[in-house]
Parts: sequence; structure tokens; C-alpha cells
Amino acid sequence: MSRVSPIIIAAATVLMFTIVSPVVVAAQPFEGAVTMRLSAKGPNGPQLQDVEYLVRNGKVRVSMGGPAGGMALLSVPQEQKVYVLIAAQRAYMEMPLADAVSTVAANTPTDAKITRTGRLETVAGFSCEHVTVASGAQTVDVCLAKGLGGYVNPLSAMQRGSEPAWQRLLAADGGFPLKVTMPDGSVPLQVVKIEKKRLANDLFSVPLNYTKMQMPSRR
Repeated sequence: MSRVSPIIIAAATVLMFTIVSPVVVAAQPFEGAVTMRLSAKGPNGPQLQDVEYLVRNGKVRVSMGGPAGGMALLSVPQEQKVYVLIAAQRAYMEMPLADAVSTVAANTPTDAKITRTGRLETVAGFSCEHVTVASGAQTVDVCLAKGLGGYVNPLSAMQRGSEPAWQRLLAADGGFPLKVTMPDGSVPLQVVKIEKKRLANDLFSVPLNYTKMQMPSRR
């Protein structure tokens, strides 16, 4: 995974909202691509990385590091699996969805609180409502949109509950985060483009020529 941009490691925590449940499918579920811009502090100032988030029929694909040499993470509720695809090595890793579910539930704090502000904003052409998520001494502002399905992130499965409390709590409130603002005013995540379009089914499956690898152990 050495070819993956360093910002992926620095900004991965921003994306760790939840994988507690599959995408909530409405009567006309969203299908398409969402481009997220991540920002992380670096030695020479802010570093930016665009991440592609694809969703179709409850399945989610998060692509990072570009189409070649990067990696993609798949959440496939129908198989109850999370897959990590490593393009440069033509390899993949997998873990049961249940592992992420039990860990997130066990690490959700009791003091976290979500408050709706009623303040609306338009981000990437979609309206979203600002909510504040407070836990301990930190309060984070998240602008949540409806109509894009519930947010599912395969990255949280790899973290096993190490993500901040405010990110884990968003599963209960629902909605899709279009913009995240930290207490210091920085914006580590913002959606810059939303495209409704048909997606090929093979984008959400492991390529047949990929070799399975063991998921690294965690201490």
C-alpha cells in the first residue's frame, strides 16, 4: 500500500462515520457518484485529496489514490463483507461486516449528543441541514443531506471503533454528510460534486484476477 497518497492516512479518520448498518434504501434510492474533498494538515500546509464515493443498490465503493496504484474499499451488505482492493498488487483483503458492527456499538459513548440547528446550506447543489455533534469538550458541525441514502463507510471497519465519537453517532440520526466543520473552523471533508447516474455492477465486486491476502492483525 506504499503507493497510496500520504493524505489518505492523515485524513482517513475524517471518513470514519459508521458501518453499523447497510444503506437505508428509499422508494427511489440514490445511485451515482459523490466526490468528496478531504483536507489534512501537512508540514507545508493543507493537503487535499479527492475521494470518489459510489453507491448502487445498498453497495458502496470508496476509491482513493487515483484509478491506478491506489486502493478501493467495498461495503457489500448482501454478502455481509467489507473488501479492501489494492490495485497495484492485484490483491484484496476482506472482513465480516459483523466485526465492525460489534466494535462500533461497544465504543459508542453515552455522553454524545446530536442537536439540529435548523440552519440550511446548499452544498454541491444539494440542500443540507447543519447539526452539531457534541461529545466531551468537542463540538463538530456536520451538514446532513437527505435523499442520498444513509452514509456507509467501509473504512470504519478497518479502524475497529477508533474513530471519534461524533462520527459514530451519526448513524442514528441518518442523512449524508456534505460538509464537516471542526471547532477550529477547518473543513476536513466537503462534497464538491454529486452525479446521479447508472453504475456498472462490476464496480462493486472483487475482480476475478485479484489474489486474496490476510487482513493485518491489530493490537
